[in-house]
Amino acid sequence: MTEDPSQPEGLSEEESNQMIKADAEQLAGLEPKMMEAMAARAEGKDGAAKAIFEDMLKVEPRLAEPRLELAHIAAVAEDWDEAQTQARLAVDILRRGGQWTEDVEPRALLAFALNLLGELIVRPLEEGDLFLTDRARFQMTWNEAAAIFDEALEVDPECVEARRNRTRYRKLELDN
Repeated sequence: MTEDPSQPEGLSEEESNQMIKADAEQLAGLEPKMMEAMAARAEGKDGAAKAIFEDMLKVEPRLAEPRLELAHIAAVAEDWDEAQTQARLAVDILRRGGQWTEDVEPRALLAFALNLLGELIVRPLEEGDLFLTDRARFQMTWNEAAAIFDEALEVDPECVEARRNRTRYRKLELDN
């Protein structure tokens, strides 16, 4: 008997199919929560939306889409560390093919997430005085964002925001 490489080790085909079905049911059960959270955001109720997204991630932490929304909510509150953390987690999930929504092309969603992460990285630089106080750290952070904008454009050459940001945030080589 030849083993199926897509089947988890130690599971029969029936057990594997049952796990897949359970995962699909769990995700389907989260769809109303996602819609509820998005409606709350549209009504300006970011606190309520945040609580719903966090509850969703307790059930299924491998979802990128609620993390992207949490990154936006944190950015509105100017909590740059939390915004970056959520965006980084979302990008990591999407890079591994963990997209939940089916109505957006995977390359477009990954490019969107990368572009968002890049914007979240440079935003605190634009507001602070790091350029004057720690040029090496400023350059390292700026160049990280520049590389992320490059990647976003490579993933989806049609991503207008990534193209704009890639033009604006080119790699720097400062004299420290």
